Amino acid sequence: MTLAAILLMLVSEVAMATTQLPQTVAETSLYESTSRYDDVIAFVRAIQRIDPSIRVETFAATNEGRELPLVIAGPPGVVDPHSAFATGLPIVFILANIHAGEVEGKEAAQMLLRDLVSTHKKLRDDVILLIAPIYNADGNEDISTTHRTTQNGPKAGVGVRENAQHLDLNRDYMKLESPEARGLVANVLDRWDPLLTVDLHTTNGSYHGYQLTYSPCLNPDAPEEIIDFSRGTLLPYVREQMKKQHDRETYYYGNFEDQLAPEKGWFTFDSRPRFGNNYTGLRNRFVILSEAYTYLDFRGRVEVTYEFVHEILGAVEKYGSKMMRIAAKADEQIRRGKLRKLGTRFEIKPWKHNVSILWERSVADENGTPDPETGKGSIKRTGEIVAVPMTDFGIFEAIEKSDVPYAYVLEPDAGRAVLANLQTHGVIVETLTRETTLDVSQFLIKEAIAADREFQGHHERTLIGKWKTREVTLPAGSLLIRTNQPLGRLAFYLLEPRSDDGLFAWGFFDDELGDVAPVYKVTKELGFEAERAGHDR
Repeated sequence: MTLAAILLMLVSEVAMATTQLPQTVAETSLYESTSRYDDVIAFVRAIQRIDPSIRVETFAATNEGRELPLVIAGPPGVVDPHSAFATGLPIVFILANIHAGEVEGKEAAQMLLRDLVSTHKKLRDDVILLIAPIYNADGNEDISTTHRTTQNGPKAGVGVRENAQHLDLNRDYMKLESPEARGLVANVLDRWDPLLTVDLHTTNGSYHGYQLTYSPCLNPDAPEEIIDFSRGTLLPYVREQMKKQHDRETYYYGNFEDQLAPEKGWFTFDSRPRFGNNYTGLRNRFVILSEAYTYLDFRGRVEVTYEFVHEILGAVEKYGSKMMRIAAKADEQIRRGKLRKLGTRFEIKPWKHNVSILWERSVADENGTPDPETGKGSIKRTGEIVAVPMTDFGIFEAIEKSDVPYAYVLEPDAGRAVLANLQTHGVIVETLTRETTLDVSQFLIKEAIAADREFQGHHERTLIGKWKTREVTLPAGSLLIRTNQPLGRLAFYLLEPRSDDGLFAWGFFDDELGDVAPVYKVTKELGFEAERAGHDR
């Protein structure tokens, strides 16, 4: 340790001894209120006064002009991604308040930050923490007691799910139409490349017996070893510690198909990478989605989220080196061109049969409320928790696959929106420096079906057709996207015409759609004459 680092550490210890640790709004209000944006910023600044080695970056600005803080806590000398990577330590990213009605993560993230300058300061010797405590800052300020009325507190109300554009930020990971999502992906996930992302939420839906539920990546196109280690080692360890250390019941996120007939099964949600947990898996990295139980009181939800994050960090201390090796292996497999086929369409499948799920016994009652998951019928809660054997429909399987090419090629007029999207994700895009004749596969469109229902401002599009091989001559300036790059899985998902959540589905190519999809697949490795495309985020 350098003399400067030692002096900084001594100054921090003196400051801590003479400065009172800040409390969150949740704590000072006895859990009747949640933090506003200015409260969170003031809390972070108070932490910095205690420990000047805590750094803060702005990773995005919202539509209403609020700067989104990324708090960086690591060993002395960690000030940017370069210095973080040089330590060889795992980087963990904590994301809170993506839905501003689900405020528990925001409060727990502040409490964790306080621990990192006090009771758990030594944790920073083993793990580098990135904390975004208030992602949906605009939605957070629209606080009302009329939001999430089935949620048990806080009494003073919560914010809204959407940002100021009325976009759900947890559906914007692929299309990147919000400044928040663009900043998050470019300036956190791409720039800092965290090994593990922890995404903090609160449930809606079924009455069950778990204080918190969780999920890994659900998309089978993510690296198999990352999914297997998450389900086989990482999450079972965290669940065990939550029971052993805190007497908390936790399990994989889901809902009953029928609250009155739980034996019909426990169902997870969605495999598409518009959701952050699935998107992160396509980047070859680990992810844990956390869902505090909405029917707990506010204090209980904050506390269980706080405990869960701490146990995750304990798991990273234990398994971080192995997780880094698994992630590095996934990157290397792509660089070596080992991807052959990946899925484009998926369906839910049973993961485990005859597994006991904790159900809150519910009965039909004409004076009750609708099923919290389906909105149908009229039921009454009893408060009795029983274990019911059922099938856990917790995984997805590809029902349609496509060959992963050596590269995709787009003609120069494919559009700036496509190029900007790819580059914001961090996908490497090159341009051909001369006219090139190639044997390619191109998707012949038989039908382009737009969804009747609008979603996030789009009528999602499904292409139906078939692939055909042909020879084409592409002009200089055509875009080249090789798949033997670390984000090859993501590039595949974005550019495949039949992808259920790619750029075709979101309408990025609508102006160029005709009889063929304006994306070519090059199956063989060729010596392209190309240069890196200009980077314009």
